[in-house]
Amino acid sequence: MIYLTNDELDQAVYLDLRGTAPRRGRTGRGNLFYGLLGNGVNEVPVTVKSRRDGTEVIFGRSELFRFVEEEAIRRMIGEIVRELPLH
Repeated sequence: MIYLTNDELDQAVYLDLRGTAPRRGRTGRGNLFYGLLGNGVNEVPVTVKSRRDGTEVIFGRSELFRFVEEEAIRRMIGEIVRELPLH
């Protein structure tokens, strides 16, 4: 579990990566990460597609984004995943 920031209600927002899988595509090799993003009250599934040329963060709709800026969370998750090794 990785602490990201606090939301407007001062609750910790965390990312819990639960699985990873290597992937090969037209753009090269990369990883696919699965997990949960939450603040203890609201959780949303998250999928991160990481490649050498970029990162795509995908999550559904959630009440969580009423309390924390979605784009800021996307940037934070992208930075974390870029630091993880590609397999």
